[in-house]
Amino acid sequence: MKAVVMAGGEGSRLRPLTSRHPKPLVPVVGTPVIEHILRLLREHDIKQVVITLAYLGADIRNHLGDGSELDMEIEYVVEDRPLGTAGSVRNAAHLLDDTFLVISGDALTDLDVTSVVREHRERGAQASIVLRSVPNPLEYGVVVTDGDGNVKRFLEKPSWGEVFSDQANTGIYVVEPGVLEHIKPDTVSDWSQDVFPAMLRRRQPLIGVPVDAYWCDIGSIHSYMQANWDALDGRVRCHIPGRREGEAWIGEGVEFGLNVQIEGPAFIGDEVKLKAGAFINDRAVIDRFTIVDDYAKVSNSIVWPHSYVGEHCRLRQAIVCRNVTVKNSTLLEENSVIGDDCLVGRGSRIRAGVKIWPNKEIEPGSTVNESVVWAGEWRRGLFSSYGMGGLINVELTPEFCARLGAAFGATLPKGARVAVGRDHARSSRMIKRAIVSGIVSTGGVVRDVRELPVPVTQFATRDGRCDAGIQVIVSPLDQRSADIRFLDSDGLQIDKRAERKLENLLFREDFRRSAFYEMGDIEYVDPVRSYQQHLLASINADAIRAANFRLLVDYDYSEASSVLPGVLNDLGVTTIPLNAGLREGPHHRGVPEETSLISRTVQADVGCMLSPTGERLTLIDDTGVTLTPYETFGILAAWFLRSRPGIVLAPAAAPGWISQLVRDNGGTFTSTPSEPAMVLRASAVPGTCLATDGDGGFIWPYYFGAYDAMYTIVKLLELRASVGIPLSEARAQLPSAAYVTATEFCPWEAKGRVMRMLLDAHRDSSVDLVDGIKIFVDDGFVLVRPDPDEPAYHIVASVANEEDGRTLVSEYARRVREAQHTNGARPSAELVAERETPPA
Repeated sequence: MKAVVMAGGEGSRLRPLTSRHPKPLVPVVGTPVIEHILRLLREHDIKQVVITLAYLGADIRNHLGDGSELDMEIEYVVEDRPLGTAGSVRNAAHLLDDTFLVISGDALTDLDVTSVVREHRERGAQASIVLRSVPNPLEYGVVVTDGDGNVKRFLEKPSWGEVFSDQANTGIYVVEPGVLEHIKPDTVSDWSQDVFPAMLRRRQPLIGVPVDAYWCDIGSIHSYMQANWDALDGRVRCHIPGRREGEAWIGEGVEFGLNVQIEGPAFIGDEVKLKAGAFINDRAVIDRFTIVDDYAKVSNSIVWPHSYVGEHCRLRQAIVCRNVTVKNSTLLEENSVIGDDCLVGRGSRIRAGVKIWPNKEIEPGSTVNESVVWAGEWRRGLFSSYGMGGLINVELTPEFCARLGAAFGATLPKGARVAVGRDHARSSRMIKRAIVSGIVSTGGVVRDVRELPVPVTQFATRDGRCDAGIQVIVSPLDQRSADIRFLDSDGLQIDKRAERKLENLLFREDFRRSAFYEMGDIEYVDPVRSYQQHLLASINADAIRAANFRLLVDYDYSEASSVLPGVLNDLGVTTIPLNAGLREGPHHRGVPEETSLISRTVQADVGCMLSPTGERLTLIDDTGVTLTPYETFGILAAWFLRSRPGIVLAPAAAPGWISQLVRDNGGTFTSTPSEPAMVLRASAVPGTCLATDGDGGFIWPYYFGAYDAMYTIVKLLELRASVGIPLSEARAQLPSAAYVTATEFCPWEAKGRVMRMLLDAHRDSSVDLVDGIKIFVDDGFVLVRPDPDEPAYHIVASVANEEDGRTLVSEYARRVREAQHTNGARPSAELVAERETPPA
């Protein structure tokens, strides 16, 4: 039997470890990770191997040769251009004429290959996927199987709303050669995204083989260190060279000075010199030909070959790459990484998390607070469901934002136009200017639209025919934080693929730098009047003028107060403004009681409050009652569908009466995931006339694909003029139902397991998997949805009776807790019950 070892990945998230080395040659306890894989294959009597090469492939070929030193036969297939995980294997089809194994060359495992192959053959499968339960399924392909192990569904790198299992695709497959016949030669193809879905459509036997073996995808600095510690602790069975002495493995020719101490598991490679008083504790890897000088202390750290650690140095959970000199009395703090051929001067201090790229020299006595060439991981990822955010001047520093701007500029063609706006906060101005400098450095042209609400910046991006856009705002929820929105040429928030591309460029720090004569420029534009004209052209202005409405608007000191008044003035609306103008400080978390009181007192036909970004709207009816977001949506949908039937979108968590109301008024209802960006992209489907995120954001796709509270309030006035009934009467006509919600804590590592167990428990039930798992009951549904940004689950029940809703939510909150398999009591979920409409 043959095996195909995929070894073409760049390992961008491992840099600077992989700046000069292909990822499969990164050493784990002194042995390249691909060599661990080859030894595993040989142990299971697989000695004929095909290795697919791309990035720095010559280094792998030079290291392994023809495989004779490992008593194996190795052949190589080189990709001239990236062909994907399946395309690279198809490239080797001429060498594969029988059942073969596909395995990654950059993961550490002690899988029982023989057992997996045996099950594949006994089941008569065309392909078998090795599955492993993982704490965080987001970075892997998630696979759902039936009770017999047949694959039914899988997603590659899903969001939390799409996680239906914690069974991850390990990237290890047993495949029959006939499968390759369905892959076009020299074509980009991926196993999970292309080949396996096609097999399911052809109804070819495709099975999942769950295993309990150790498996670690070495895709980050953290996982790389963990793989080394797991090998030292014996959690994975792998080759560790040298003789075992207590908890340490000692290589040939190691020199020990006086009073050397080794406490805890350690690997000391060949010809290492541990000088007098050297102290190696906790876990440590000291690779070949390295010198640890007098009284240096190495704790929880990895040192690659040919490096020097000077006298009285301290290494705390650090990585020192090949041929590095760390001079006396230097401190390397937690998670710092020093790249190949660096020199760190005497008495320096490398702060936690700092990464230094190869060939850098740190002057003596330096304190390095930021990476010399910046890259690395930040939180769970740079992006959340609302874009990118961070603490002002802590995470979002000017240096970081300049690099961020350069990375974003590098994702675009040279000379690309980028609309950049912000809110009125001083911190937003600082962040925006840093981002602008980065974009200009890559040859981009910045169209500075100054201080605008988010939907106007989105409009300026699309209407100005820009290639992209950026908006910087202080977080409405936390004045210490800022949010950065990245937009595509349509003014939409960039998709997941573009986010990952930006992250990878930022991590690698290898984006382009323009020459002085190619430098970009800054243009200053004012799109407000164009936006106002577009809005006015999209509504029946005469109907609004004839109605003589009185409108109360609470601007909450937002940029909308510089845009909306001009529109309302053109429409002849008598406006009572509150909190207009611009002011830094906290914003309202809801409609203040005095706003509702004033609206009723001045006898406003409609009252409203706009969110600080200008995207979301809260309505107040003519009696001073504040409407819930779904009540507002119900009225808008019912009124709008009378004259323009179409598709209406709302999150899967929307109350059940919404879908019935849409159908009763001649529309078609479709549920979406709850993340605002996903609702926005779903609204681009032809025929969609209205969408909401369930939080006061409304999209009118025929007008413009954005959450725009300013257009929504004007459109509401037009519909109100056409229908002729007050908001309070329209609200009273809405259906009444109980809507009960709860939030249940759930550790990140247990989220996938919770979804898998809930899905297993409801295989024979009527469920919907658009966002989490929605279980239908006699008079409604209960939805269990993982939060994409927090360690929590949201449970929603929409039923006729409030008591039944509370019972359902309590029951499923209990199931979430039990599925976590955690010890210790958790606080009970907080139930929130609300009548979506007043009793008729």
